[in-house]
Amino acid sequence: MPSILNKLSCLLIASIGAVSIPAHADLSIFPIKLFITGDNGQRTTTINVISSNEEPPQSYEVHVFRWTQDDQGHELLTPDTELMINPLTFMLEPNSKRIIRMGFKQPIASMQLQEEAAWRIKFIPLPDTEKAKGLKYAYSFNVPLFAGTNFKPEMSFQLAKNNKNQPVLLAKNSGTAHFQITGFKLQNAAGKDIFNSQELKYVLPHKQVAFDLNTLAAKPYTNLKLIVQTADSKTLQFDVAE
Repeated sequence: MPSILNKLSCLLIASIGAVSIPAHADLSIFPIKLFITGDNGQRTTTINVISSNEEPPQSYEVHVFRWTQDDQGHELLTPDTELMINPLTFMLEPNSKRIIRMGFKQPIASMQLQEEAAWRIKFIPLPDTEKAKGLKYAYSFNVPLFAGTNFKPEMSFQLAKNNKNQPVLLAKNSGTAHFQITGFKLQNAAGKDIFNSQELKYVLPHKQVAFDLNTLAAKPYTNLKLIVQTADSKTLQFDVAE
């Protein structure tokens, strides 16, 4: 099975990205991030939900939410019917795979997007009265979907303080496509690491998120460099404004 598959049980894919929790049984999804670009007329895509032979039968219901962020970078989810899903409910049997199809009625070009649009697709387990009598549990999970093409992120970073006077790193996206951070480190002017983080976050177009730096020593810093790891295994370097 491809290494990109997430092994899931007691699973959560966080709103900031794709995260798996160590499992007592196997459930896999692929891909873990979806795109409908509209290129060559594309307006549909699919996701595979795969169970191993240890996974008991489980019914799921699929919900679609338009996804944006507020001024503090917290996610805002609004129920949406623009993105269609088939099937909306399904039973995942042991050692089986279900293909979930999704797409738009209209071409992406007719949506006249000024920036990349984002959705969250949530898979919610339906209650099972027999399971409820035992110790088996199923947890919801979700995957992001992005629509549009030829959009680009434009990132800048600033050292600041939050309302509790604690240091934070502000990540601002002035571009038209999302940017995903899977980890970063701060370096001082001498090139020495002064802070490391494996926190995962998305920064949607024209939005800003904050990373807590509460273990960073409280002293003036100049000429800081930020080394960012991205979801596609790239390492990027940015100057940090003070």
